[in-house]
Amino acid sequence: MKPLHYTLYILISLLFFFSAKSQKNPDKLPNVVFILADDVGYADLGIDGGTVPTPNIDSLAMQGMRFTDAHSPAALCAPSRFSLLTGSYPYRNGRPGGSWDVNNSSGFSFNGDRTNAGRHITVGEIMQNAGYKTAFFGKMHLGGNVYDANGEVIREKNKLNTMDYSRGVDDALSNHGFDYWLGLLSGIQHEPYAYFENGNYRPVDLRSPATNESTRLLKNGFYRVSDNGLSEIVEAGNVPARGDVNYDSSQAGIILTNGAVQFIDHHVKENKHQGKDQPFLLYFASQAIHVPHTPPFDFDGDPETIDEQVYGKTGAVTSDMLYELDLQVGKIIEKLREEGLLENTLIIFTSDNGALWPRVTHYGDPSHDNNGPLRDYKASIYEGGHRVPFIAKWGDGTEAGSVIKPGSVSDQLIVGHDWVATMYELTLQNMQEDQAKDSASLLPILTGNQPENEPLHEFVLYQAGFAFDGAIREGNLVLMVDRENKATELYDLSTDLGQEKNLIEKPEFKEIVKRLKAKFLKYNDHDTESTEPRTTQAFRIK
Repeated sequence: MKPLHYTLYILISLLFFFSAKSQKNPDKLPNVVFILADDVGYADLGIDGGTVPTPNIDSLAMQGMRFTDAHSPAALCAPSRFSLLTGSYPYRNGRPGGSWDVNNSSGFSFNGDRTNAGRHITVGEIMQNAGYKTAFFGKMHLGGNVYDANGEVIREKNKLNTMDYSRGVDDALSNHGFDYWLGLLSGIQHEPYAYFENGNYRPVDLRSPATNESTRLLKNGFYRVSDNGLSEIVEAGNVPARGDVNYDSSQAGIILTNGAVQFIDHHVKENKHQGKDQPFLLYFASQAIHVPHTPPFDFDGDPETIDEQVYGKTGAVTSDMLYELDLQVGKIIEKLREEGLLENTLIIFTSDNGALWPRVTHYGDPSHDNNGPLRDYKASIYEGGHRVPFIAKWGDGTEAGSVIKPGSVSDQLIVGHDWVATMYELTLQNMQEDQAKDSASLLPILTGNQPENEPLHEFVLYQAGFAFDGAIREGNLVLMVDRENKATELYDLSTDLGQEKNLIEKPEFKEIVKRLKAKFLKYNDHDTESTEPRTTQAFRIK
């Protein structure tokens, strides 16, 4: 945590920017749009060397800041999603592997009694406290409570197909900081294959009843549901899964993006009608580019004339999905621009884990390398499992009119959930000691007030897909600590980014290995009953 004069310096810098723009109110907080991609790797984007066109995402980097050493909180989806909403590593709630599907209780409530608040506070709640309207769209994997026809909570995964859709889901995002949400409780890969809005089942065909009458059982395979793509079910091979009769995986991105755009539209109209200028937080968790890779024919939803081609645009389905992700981002950016909100909106883009394995990817350009020089892929403890894109933009794209310098690049070591502490500092709220335990504010870096040679983190922890395989990163040294709490590998990323030379047996590193192992186990002892100390200082306004 920075001293008071440092924080004031940042705030004065922001106020100077606002006052320099005649159309801005000096006291006006920015809107915030957080975009979370699924399975997008370190080198997938055009700005990072990828061959698939991603002009809209690239424009965020060209008009903002791109981080080269950013990491997802875990190398796998569900655990990262808990962290990206709370600012705490996945193991902090005693469920290091994540909450996943709704046969598990909410990750925000699980072991909530370990905190003074009785829950793991989300960034949504923080922003609500600051007067923001908050909304979430997309994939969740955050747990929750669903019920069978008798009103009994379902806690067995193979019984999720007995869910009574008319009862909806509770202990969900409405209970944890979001005024509005529309999402897929388990993404496009797990049941229920249906959309839920503020806890209630929302049929794809809004004329249909919000009951099991509008659902059916599905097995693995392809389904022709609409005329705008081909739907695929991928994780219902053994037990049939229940879903909306009109569920179509190829239309998920369109539905979620349209929902986000409609939220912005409604919010602007509500502000105008009520004579206020309330800022908003929009958390957009895209389904792309997780499997199944089923791109729509036309992103405008109407395949009669192909106006915004997706399927076949890049020559293969995985790269088509990456292209669709960029269209989603572009549509949100365009809506912000249309409403005159783009300049005073902080937009953050990142991914939930590292790149997809080659065995499940199909790129039109075979030279596309989704992970560049990094070793391994999603779920791995090596860099390729969790080093991800991270981009932040705030301003009009010119140096004079931007809080974040356009085209800037930071090599600071950061974790995706650092954006949570950034929201605490942005809205000047004290952080409770037992909340956001591993998050450090990015605001000094984004505003250019923290030198590159002054590390944001003294150290960070890595977590593999198997939650009890981990690592500690201090400077450029990475020590692997496995599920048996044994130090197994040591790498120096300054000379070996590809992690090819294991230094663990080198005598000159013996004491370093001993020290780093002890440090890792101090902060993560692999015991789900433990409550370990913070890895960062709680943000405070003094």
